[in-house]
Amino acid sequence: MRPDLLPVLRQSITNAKPRNPKPLAAPLKLEHGWLLPYLLAIEDALWGRWQHWHEMMLAGRVVGSIPVIDWESNQAARRMLEASLNTVTTHGSWQGWGSWQVFDYFLDWLLFGLGHRGKSSLPAEPTDFTGASERLYQVFNLETLLAWPHDYLGEILAENRHGQHLGFYPTPMEVARMMAAMTVGGEDARTKSVCDPCVGTGRLLLAASNHSYRLYGCDLNPTVIKATLVNGYLYAPWLVRPFPFLDPHNCDPAASQTVSDSLILQACPEQLATTEHDADEQFRFEPIKKRRPRYT
Repeated sequence: MRPDLLPVLRQSITNAKPRNPKPLAAPLKLEHGWLLPYLLAIEDALWGRWQHWHEMMLAGRVVGSIPVIDWESNQAARRMLEASLNTVTTHGSWQGWGSWQVFDYFLDWLLFGLGHRGKSSLPAEPTDFTGASERLYQVFNLETLLAWPHDYLGEILAENRHGQHLGFYPTPMEVARMMAAMTVGGEDARTKSVCDPCVGTGRLLLAASNHSYRLYGCDLNPTVIKATLVNGYLYAPWLVRPFPFLDPHNCDPAASQTVSDSLILQACPEQLATTEHDADEQFRFEPIKKRRPRYT
């Protein structure tokens, strides 16, 4: 981690001109996980969390302390994400009739690039998305999100009234940080589990990642779960790649239903009668648990 690099990177991003996509000279061929090496290199120079995750995996035990992230939103990151979303579709702004299809495509594209096991192929491009992957490749800027860590995806979803019929009202990041500090901030909580049974875009778990390695979450809404996974890859590696020596059951897909039902039973048992583990879709979202309404 190089703390001297952060202000330099932020200044460079602030002064940079917006990227505009252009036709590429040759067809773009992206492989599963193509974005991950860039993430590891940039993140290691700024926050050092993936390197810390790697050191603990090699040691097979808890070593050192959690590298702390300073959560701070910035308009440069918001503008970059809005530009990325706008470039998915061929007809201008993403905020139209198919806005959530655009957002889901963008999340799937990111998860494919980050090497998520549940998204092993590049998402298909509907007719009005033709060329979206090539345009995103040119407009999306990973460094911007790492320079100012924040749950931008949840912010955009909330502002566009996504999922409010399902109760998606994300906790302000300042409140999430205070809740994490009050709950586990006054002790060594590295091996204590933190569960959010209505995880949304993972904001509470992101705040808790400054204190704990053992982060659990589940939700009904596939879009917000995918946003949680993207946030995990960017900011909290142990959220998307749990440590097998701490949580072997959460690393085992065969144990997903047991873990899912256990989380609900402990956190909000009344939901156990109204929801059930979504075994058909779970592979797309590991290790976050996907639930669905229980129909009787």
